[in-house]
Amino acid sequence: MTSSDAAGAVAPAAPPAHLAIGGVVRLLCEVRLAILAIGLVSSIAQGGITLLGVLLVVVAAPFSYFPAHSWERRGDLLSRSGILLACDLITTVIVLLVIDGELMVVYAAATVGLLGVIVGMRLALVMAIPIALTLVAANRSTPGDEMSWAVLGAGAAGVIGMAWAGNALGGALRAQAAVGNELAATQARRAATVERVRIARDLHDTVAGDLAGAVMLSESLARRLERDDASESSRRTAEQLVETVRTALADTRAALGELRRAETSVHEDLVEICERWAARTEIACAAEVDPRVSEIDPELAVDVRAVVLELLENVRRHSGARNASVRIEKRETDVLVEVGDDGCGMDEPEQGTVPDGHFGVIGIAERARERGGDVVRSTPPGGGLLTTVTFPLEQRAAVAS
Repeated sequence: MTSSDAAGAVAPAAPPAHLAIGGVVRLLCEVRLAILAIGLVSSIAQGGITLLGVLLVVVAAPFSYFPAHSWERRGDLLSRSGILLACDLITTVIVLLVIDGELMVVYAAATVGLLGVIVGMRLALVMAIPIALTLVAANRSTPGDEMSWAVLGAGAAGVIGMAWAGNALGGALRAQAAVGNELAATQARRAATVERVRIARDLHDTVAGDLAGAVMLSESLARRLERDDASESSRRTAEQLVETVRTALADTRAALGELRRAETSVHEDLVEICERWAARTEIACAAEVDPRVSEIDPELAVDVRAVVLELLENVRRHSGARNASVRIEKRETDVLVEVGDDGCGMDEPEQGTVPDGHFGVIGIAERARERGGDVVRSTPPGGGLLTTVTFPLEQRAAVAS
């Protein structure tokens, strides 16, 4: 299992964004329902509401009831439906005109706060203006009742202010949910790392040790058969056994290296790759790796690592270079990978073809394209080849070639 497989297997999927504000939405909707019920009963008791007004209140109630009871399942749809939001605004204005009482100021404030939480401050402010004007227009106090007008004016201003308050609350809840999701993902990755290290330790203590012993025994057997002048078929079988056990040991050690890599940061891993490559090929490699690459998504880190390995392998196999350079940088919106050398360069292939032996170029281009990135090859002033690969931090749809 690769590190990307492990990350995908254990990292919890981020819950839909609308769930973060579900509790506040339910509370404000229940407040509106309670005020509608109290206002309706009060108006009926005072004889100040007609049958048409009762029907309007009945029509308005579902705009609070359904979000309060189905937000988890349908909240994303409800929050994006302009028609439903416009209908809620219209019924709110009508209800404020039909039902009297200062309690309706609270209903108006709850409505605007709800809009602020759901759709943000700008749209909520636009929708708050007709609600505030309706409150002023619905005032039936006598012209000399200045206190009533002052209270109503303050209430109208407060209703508009609720748009800001609702937006601030909704933003804070969404940010808190995002932090919680990131924390959960971090904990999942940490748990995966611990499990991988445990598996690596167990493999090292058991399978790898047994295979190393099996290599020694099979080699001893092959030497003894040769010394005893055993038949050709027996010696060939012993040699095949030695080769098979050596391959199994090499594969096990490679798996151990992959598992153990989870203990190191992405930055350390990339630096180590460059150092090991330089030591193995005896080609000088100047590596410049941004420490911030350790912050990128684990699956993106796998692609970055694979591209660096493939580009360095191309330098070893095809360039004849004496010097190479690697630069990896995490920028604001993407990750930059640059690998250059002072070798013979690479001829630009005809469209739709790949230079002989450069099949890794296809894999690099595919990895970049799948993430919405790109690959650019150029010739530096001193000659050689410079390959630049960019990966967006946020994966975009693949661009058709």
